[in-house]
Amino acid sequence: MMDANNSLPMKWLCSTPVNVVVNNLFWAGCVIGRYELLWLVAPAVLCYVALLLYCGVVRPGQLLVPVAAGVLVDSVFTASGIFQFEHHAPILPLWMWTLWLAFATTLPLSLRLLGRHRFLAAVTGALGFPFSYYLGFQLDAVRFGLSLPVTMMLVALTWAVLLPLFFKWIDSYQETANEAI
Repeated sequence: MMDANNSLPMKWLCSTPVNVVVNNLFWAGCVIGRYELLWLVAPAVLCYVALLLYCGVVRPGQLLVPVAAGVLVDSVFTASGIFQFEHHAPILPLWMWTLWLAFATTLPLSLRLLGRHRFLAAVTGALGFPFSYYLGFQLDAVRFGLSLPVTMMLVALTWAVLLPLFFKWIDSYQETANEAI
């Protein structure tokens, strides 16, 4: 068996630049492909997560909280009618769960620099998440039960608070894992 820590191809596949590209491909597959490509995207995301775990660049606990919180927030927004997904009232569609799992891999990898600057993480949450949901809206992946400005404001406020907390969780989880070694 190949040692993941010494193999150049494995290091490359588990790198930050690859994570940026792969996450954007997964976003497109989940949002644009939604139901038609889920059979392909979901297993690809699971394989990618398994690869990152195998390489040791992410730990299961670093993914758990962001996925659970993202799914919970989106589920609350969906159940309350703020987000509306075709064929899925009032539950969150599986492609959104897949998207959250893919996104969670970016926190300890391609977005980790944000974690050092909580204010920057808050600004990124306040701007990046509304932008992503707005793109999903433009691609007819989601509809909004409230006006566009109100929905964008709710998303911005929510993720301005939660994104820095994700980084705090990832950092504390990493410290605890390092102390256990």
